[in-house]
Amino acid sequence: MSVETKSGKITFSKNTTPETNSVSKTTVRHYTIDVNFKKDLDDYNPTLKSVLKIEELFQKHGEFDSKSQLSRALGGSMKMPVLTVILKYLKSLGKILDNDDGSWTWIFAKDNKKLRKSWDHAVEL
Repeated sequence: MSVETKSGKITFSKNTTPETNSVSKTTVRHYTIDVNFKKDLDDYNPTLKSVLKIEELFQKHGEFDSKSQLSRALGGSMKMPVLTVILKYLKSLGKILDNDDGSWTWIFAKDNKKLRKSWDHAVEL
């Protein structure tokens, strides 16, 4: 599926790595849903309120050392399987990152002027 934008054409595909063709200004964005994630979602269906609560905590703190620390920050109001499904969902959206040491980091920055300025001045490779 392709969509025309002001800056070029955005193509949605099932590939595993993003590609950018600077000649035709085509950007390929990839969205995948793991089969196990879909099963978990059917078993432990989180509410929108729960997802927003997790996003708000990440925006406020930026990083958590572990899922246990995040669970403690929630005050025990959410079961661990539901928390795991929400983390998988946010990771698939590109909002959080799970690090090698087991920590979780918020990486989504919407309308961040400093980030936009940095991006505009970045050198294209």
